[in-house]
Amino acid sequence: MLFLSLFGVSWVFLFSVKETLLGWRGSFVGKKRKKVWQVGPLCLFWVIWKVRNRIAFEDSVLSIQRLKTSFVYLLWLETKLWIKDGPSTLLDFVNWVGSK
Repeated sequence: MLFLSLFGVSWVFLFSVKETLLGWRGSFVGKKRKKVWQVGPLCLFWVIWKVRNRIAFEDSVLSIQRLKTSFVYLLWLETKLWIKDGPSTLLDFVNWVGSK
C-alpha cells in the first residue's frame, strides 16, 4: 500500500502474485516514472527477503517501519541508477514520484 500511495494510486490486488505482476503495467504513470513503477515489486520482494532472513537466521524482530523505510530507500537508489536526471535527494524522490 505504501508504494501505491506514493503514486497516488488506489488498486485492488489480484488473486495471486503472478497475476498481479502480469497486470503490473503502469501505463498511467508517465514515461520516466514508469521505470520506478516497474522496479517497485522487485525492490519490495528484495527487502522482504532480507527481512525474512534476518528474522530466520539472526533472531531479529519484524519492524514494519524499518521495512517501509528500507523499501523506499532501495527504490530511490535504484531510480538513481536508471533515471539520470531524476531526483537527487530522498525527499525530492518522494515528491517526484507523487507528482503527475
